[in-house]
Amino acid sequence: MTSIRRTLCTAGCLLALIAVLRVPARAQANLYALQAAYIFNFTEFADWPVAPAHGPNLVVCANQHSALGTALSKLDGRLVAGKAWRLRPVPEAVGVTACNVLVIDESTAGAPSTKAVLASDAPLLVVRTAEAGDGPYVILLFRDGDKLRFDIDKSEATRRHITLSSKLLRLARSVL
Repeated sequence: MTSIRRTLCTAGCLLALIAVLRVPARAQANLYALQAAYIFNFTEFADWPVAPAHGPNLVVCANQHSALGTALSKLDGRLVAGKAWRLRPVPEAVGVTACNVLVIDESTAGAPSTKAVLASDAPLLVVRTAEAGDGPYVILLFRDGDKLRFDIDKSEATRRHITLSSKLLRLARSVL
């Protein structure tokens, strides 16, 4: 029964992700909500090495005061892959293992703490928005006309010991 439930949940998340691929992002507020929804759904299709320090939580690190961070905070407490979504600030290098997901937007791209976290080999799903500029990522979110798209850097995912579902890889515009 558990595998059926997981399959149905995965199928539902995949359908939701496909549905939002065609939604125009006209207002900035809607763009950030859409980016947050994508990031939430990405976590459904990613697997991390066992990390007992996180317990029942999926810890997402982002700038909580940015527009994207505000949209991500609205997901706090929701369940994804059997874990509670928890938004936390980007840690200093010593706290890098406190995150499962690192969201890099224009507000965090140049921060010393972000650079320190990226320099590590910690098992992080690094999601970078196009507004953050160049830099390492596992998933890069960007606008393509009125659509939101994403690319995947599979070598960065491998370096970080993150396994991405083949379903997610098929939805990406490109896989490097």
